[in-house]
Amino acid sequence: MLADGTPLLLRPVSHEDRAGLAVLFARLTPESRHRRFLSPKRELTPRELAFFTDIDHVGHEAIVALDQRDGTIVGVARYVYAGDRAGVAELAVVVADDLQRLGIGTALVTRALRRARANGFALMTATTLRENRPARALVRRLGFRARASSGKEIEFELQLEPTPSSESNRPIHPSPRDPSADTRPEPAPPHHS
Repeated sequence: MLADGTPLLLRPVSHEDRAGLAVLFARLTPESRHRRFLSPKRELTPRELAFFTDIDHVGHEAIVALDQRDGTIVGVARYVYAGDRAGVAELAVVVADDLQRLGIGTALVTRALRRARANGFALMTATTLRENRPARALVRRLGFRARASSGKEIEFELQLEPTPSSESNRPIHPSPRDPSADTRPEPAPPHHS
């Protein structure tokens, strides 16, 4: 629950969330869209919505924050296996503009990182625009370190320590549909000022 009483629920994305993600995207300001996609973006195509929702919850995981009052998606964090780098996934997060800086992004990324660890990933990367101070602050607060910079972008990385439940010999190339994936909903943590 947020400080203003808004009840939130964190849960894995499902293929039924296409419309909800489209509504979240439409709710974002052009600046937030630019920050999330690292370039101007006016709309999500049906193909992109399919990519964002038809996921295996291992090599591609996405966690949504739902406003329980009306069921709207107010934020999403996802990681996607970086196919060219074994054991590495790329992270992205976006939160509705009117709910930013309330701890939703932190809660979403924390849950996504936990899932990545459990799925055997060793390194998480995140690329932000240099001018995106809130995103840079978020990843630094969670332990990411700047790795590279080119032009207007900065790439951060975080070494993921294995969890006791993750298998030491889990495949680097995640398999589709891991039946052990934790897909239970989780209440969002309360916001603390």
